[in-house]
Amino acid sequence: MASGFSTAQLSKYLKYLALPPEYDQFIQDPPSFPKTEESLTTLFRAQITRFPYDNLSVHYSNRDVIDILPESIYTKFMESGDLPPSRRGGYCLECSIFFYNVLLGLGYSAYTTGVRNRARIDGVPQGEFRGWTHIVNIVQLPTGEQYHVDVAFGGDGPTRPLRLVSEQPVHNLGTQEVQLVYGNMPKQRRPEQKLWIYQYRNGPTKEWNSFYAFGEFEFFQDDFEVMNRYTSWEARDRGNFWIVKFLRGGETDGLPLLDGEGLYGETEVIPIVGKLMYVNGVVKLNMGGRTRVIDSFQTKEEKFLGLKRWFGMTFG
Repeated sequence: MASGFSTAQLSKYLKYLALPPEYDQFIQDPPSFPKTEESLTTLFRAQITRFPYDNLSVHYSNRDVIDILPESIYTKFMESGDLPPSRRGGYCLECSIFFYNVLLGLGYSAYTTGVRNRARIDGVPQGEFRGWTHIVNIVQLPTGEQYHVDVAFGGDGPTRPLRLVSEQPVHNLGTQEVQLVYGNMPKQRRPEQKLWIYQYRNGPTKEWNSFYAFGEFEFFQDDFEVMNRYTSWEARDRGNFWIVKFLRGGETDGLPLLDGEGLYGETEVIPIVGKLMYVNGVVKLNMGGRTRVIDSFQTKEEKFLGLKRWFGMTFG
């Protein structure tokens, strides 16, 4: 399958990411982008620090169902022609479909698949796995290694691609670790039908808890159009407004940081040092430790001014 984005669109995207200088040579020739774990990780981290996970369009759109066609998502995120990007993001289907088409345009071998989430109670996933409500990309590198690529799971999403290897913990943000486990959901009656389960723990001595499960079978745009009808309705029905943007090292100017926050080493090409969040009129900051409130809004006017201040978002 070909990407839904043109070479010019992909070049504009790569330029906007502000990748390290060694990647400049690929801006005008996107398919030549290197297909290595390091390059995929760099691309992934640039994506999640440029395009926030948010559901604002669910509430403010004049459509009953969010438009998830690739060309529509591109225009929303990147604007048309020479116009500057909007700094907007989207909810899971928008961000992951967008990134899927980027991956295809850069020449990666990739496909999308559906995900069964668990419901959260007070932020903690509990109970049975529900129906299809999320999406991830699966990428195979020329080496044959496959990676789980989720750019749109909010604050508990991975900050790097995860290799499809069972029980291989990876440091995420702060004290959090994440991993994939190859196993079964409790309600399955066919245990031979294995799934990948995305888990987290908030410290090396904590118990692992499961967020979601997915299999290695391909979903298509038509499948996500069906899912989108439910997920758009569910998000609107709950009435919650949220944004989650991961913060890149060196890009924290203007944030009220405490001593020692925002520091990073040279081990990562694009270091993730924290996350900026908006939930129902309240702006929160987490730099790897405790989350704290840094601003709040009462009126709609204050809200839009605040989103421009903290997230740089513009609204047409």
